[in-house]
Amino acid sequence: MVEVIESTLPGVGRKYIMKLRSGGSVTVISKPDGTREMYHFKGKDDIPCDTVQFNPEEAQQFATLLGANFSKPALKEEIELVLGKLQLEWITLSEGVSCVGHTLGELNLRALTGASVIAIMRGDEAIPNPQVSEVLQLGDTLVLIGNDLQIKKASVLLM
Repeated sequence: MVEVIESTLPGVGRKYIMKLRSGGSVTVISKPDGTREMYHFKGKDDIPCDTVQFNPEEAQQFATLLGANFSKPALKEEIELVLGKLQLEWITLSEGVSCVGHTLGELNLRALTGASVIAIMRGDEAIPNPQVSEVLQLGDTLVLIGNDLQIKKASVLLM
């Protein structure tokens, strides 16, 4: 696992330093207003070779891009290893899916497929263990848990 060193910068925010296998490091400064600054250092240089400043919206989008490509598969693999035959699947509700506008209770997903919705990601909001009264919206990402067959059945029902 890659080590990240975290510290507080009084009056500024939080600082995160990650050493890179290729040498050097990346430092991220997270400020209370949601802005982020990222610095790339080569080798043992004290002066960054690259600097990027993100407004809150850009920071969120950049984090999403990184998470979409790296965090979810790694997390999914770790959970699959721990839980054996259980799997997690992320399904994003796009234009034209029939379940948008319906509640989880109306779908009766668990009874019909055996899979359960354990969370809904809605924009920047996470809804863990959603209620059966939760209405599904366009763009929601449902986090499902079940075995392979249950996940496949749920995917078909949701689309």
